[in-house]
Amino acid sequence: MPRLKAAQRKDQLISVATRVFARLGYDAATTHEIAEAAGITEPILYRHFKSKQDMFVAIVRKMSQVKLARWNDLIADIDDPIQQIRLIAKEYPKHIHSLSDAYRVINGALACSRDRRVISVLKEHYKEVESFFAQIIRRGQKARVFRTDLDLDAPTWQIIHLGIGYSLISLNLSGVNQFPLGDAIEFVLTGIRK
Repeated sequence: MPRLKAAQRKDQLISVATRVFARLGYDAATTHEIAEAAGITEPILYRHFKSKQDMFVAIVRKMSQVKLARWNDLIADIDDPIQQIRLIAKEYPKHIHSLSDAYRVINGALACSRDRRVISVLKEHYKEVESFFAQIIRRGQKARVFRTDLDLDAPTWQIIHLGIGYSLISLNLSGVNQFPLGDAIEFVLTGIRK
């Protein structure tokens, strides 16, 4: 494998670690397997990441950045909070399949890992997602299209839970009838509309 610049090697290792974690699970994957899949030695791997945890943190932070940038771009020209949420829901199935390995890594760690640092970065990730949807709902409350008597947490986390459930089922149980995400989002929107 050709010698890469440090930033390129780090990006390559994040991609490889994502595939290895997606295939084996975070807890079962080893740095040896990641180095081998990347075509390098473990000492070279450790020049870029101090630990397997550091690789996981990098994967989750990159995933958060990509996801939120995509969603912000998607809704940038739309002022209506209802349409913003609908558009994200409509695009979500395609989005999770384009990042399927990263979603498998996050969902698997969310379900199984007891590693404190892993749990901490997952909390950080979901706080960012929570903040994103809470801002949309808050704007809807200010515009009087959403009920103002609701605590932001309930609709925000309903949307997040729908996303987690949808990605878990669609990525891991092919052939199982999946609920129409748009219909599920309409159910949430009906509950929070004025």
